[in-house]
Amino acid sequence: MKKSIPILFLGIFIVFTSCKSKKNTNKNANATNMLLEEIIKNYKKNSFDKKTVRASIKAKYKGKSNLPKVSVSLRIKKNKVIWMSISKFISIGKLKITPKRVQFYNRLTKEYFDGDFALLSNFLGTEITFKQIQNILVGQTINELNLKEYNIKPIDGFFAFEPKKQNDLYQLFFLLYAKNFKPVKQEIQQENKRLEIQYPVYEKIDGTYFPKEIFVKADDGKQQNTVDIYFKSVSFNEKLSFPFKIPDGYQEIKL
Repeated sequence: MKKSIPILFLGIFIVFTSCKSKKNTNKNANATNMLLEEIIKNYKKNSFDKKTVRASIKAKYKGKSNLPKVSVSLRIKKNKVIWMSISKFISIGKLKITPKRVQFYNRLTKEYFDGDFALLSNFLGTEITFKQIQNILVGQTINELNLKEYNIKPIDGFFAFEPKKQNDLYQLFFLLYAKNFKPVKQEIQQENKRLEIQYPVYEKIDGTYFPKEIFVKADDGKQQNTVDIYFKSVSFNEKLSFPFKIPDGYQEIKL
């Protein structure tokens, strides 16, 4: 089981979550004069609105057990399915997430997991939903933004969002680019645990801003895990399949 956990968390990190290029800065943005209503309006205008995503990814996991860079085939059907096939010369395993279920199997160790979101919630130290995972992957804020719940502060080309009243169990922070109103960084903090997602670069594909890189870091005060995600190719609104069948004879991973 222990050998499966890094592979499993790589898949989990990727769903929480591309080639280097110049960063978005736009320091000349006149953030101070923009009305808060306009910020929310433009954020919603640039929200992800495609029905499906097909992407080719390179990912690197670093933690207690480092893994080599792997290739990942990612498919998303909005609000329905997140699917991944992970490989390194040969197939390593597959991951499938639906709004109520998390499934994974590892060909190297012949183990599998089939359960609910308790796995993700326990690892992060806070409840997490399918919609929040999907938002992180496509470059949306973990929670929806609205004027009633958030204070907004312009910071030299960026907009910082902080809830007017933080959750009793965890704290949220968002930073948006003033140029395209997409997340620069998101943070979830709970006591000594912190999950940070960074989006250094976006590219516009079929009229939609989509992350080109996603950097994820989770720190529980004792152990730090990171995953660097690089999108090599992305396409939208294709007809997709999501094949997934746990092979016979695999041992179930118990939490």
